[in-house]
Amino acid sequence: MDYALPCGELDTLFAGPQSVTPEQRRDLVDEIVAALRRRHGERLLAVALYGSTARDGDGPYSDVELWAVLDDEAYGEDYDESLEWVHGRGKAEVNLMSRSAIEAYAREVDEAWPISHGQFVHARALWIAPDHGALVESLRSLAAHPDDAAVDRAMAELVVGELYELVGKLRNRHGRQPLAVLAGRFAEHLACLVGLAERHVYVSAGSLFDEAVDLGGPDGAAELFAQVVRGDFRDEAATVAALERAWAGLERWADAIGLEPALLRRCRAGER
Repeated sequence: MDYALPCGELDTLFAGPQSVTPEQRRDLVDEIVAALRRRHGERLLAVALYGSTARDGDGPYSDVELWAVLDDEAYGEDYDESLEWVHGRGKAEVNLMSRSAIEAYAREVDEAWPISHGQFVHARALWIAPDHGALVESLRSLAAHPDDAAVDRAMAELVVGELYELVGKLRNRHGRQPLAVLAGRFAEHLACLVGLAERHVYVSAGSLFDEAVDLGGPDGAAELFAQVVRGDFRDEAATVAALERAWAGLERWADAIGLEPALLRRCRAGER
C-alpha cells in the first residue's frame, strides 16, 4: 500500500537508529496520521499511539508505535496488517486492524497479556472519527478486564509450559547455558504470572520488574526481580538459590489464589 510516508534508504538502515528530538518524532506521528486519513478516508475509525512516545518517555532512539482501526467493510472483519519500516532516522510501526479484529485481540488473553495489552491500556488517542468517540476507551476497557477463565488458563500455561521447564534447565545446566539468561527468562515469565493474577498491565517491558516487585506474588519473587534489575549474577550459588526459592514459593501462592484447578487441568493430557 502506498502511504507516501517518509522512508529510509539501505545506508540509513545500517547506520542504525539516529538521534531524533521529541518534536521531530511527533512531527512524524502527525504525518503518519494524516497519511492514514488520506488513504482510508471514512473507513478509518481511530488512530492511537502507544509505547514510550505515548507516555512522553521516549528517548533519542525510540521507535514510533501506533495502531489504527478500520471499518470492517474496508478489508474484511479479519483484517490485520502491520506496517513496519525505517523512515530515515529511526523505525515506525503501524498495526492496522479491522474493528472486529482489534476488539477480538483486546479480549485475547495469553501468557504475555500483562505486556502485550499495554498498547491498549496505556494508549493515547490521536484521532477518532465522528460517532466513534468511545472506541478507544472501549478497547482500553476490553483489554483491562480479561475473562477470569482465560486468565487462569494463561497462568497455568506459564507455570507448566514455561516455569517448570526452566527449572528443569536450571537443574540440568552444568554450565551449558548462561545462568543470567535462565534467570532473566524465569523472572520475566514469573512477572507475567503475577501480572495476570493481579490483572495488572505493565506500563512497559522496561519497567516490568520494578512494577512486579510492588505486586507481591510468591515468596522469593520480589527478591528475584530485584536481583535481575541489578543484573548481578556473579554469585552463581546465590542466583540458583533465588530461582529455587521463587519456584518453591509458587505452590503455596497458587493455592492461595485458587489456581490449583487450572493447574490440575493443565497437568492432564488433552486438558487445557
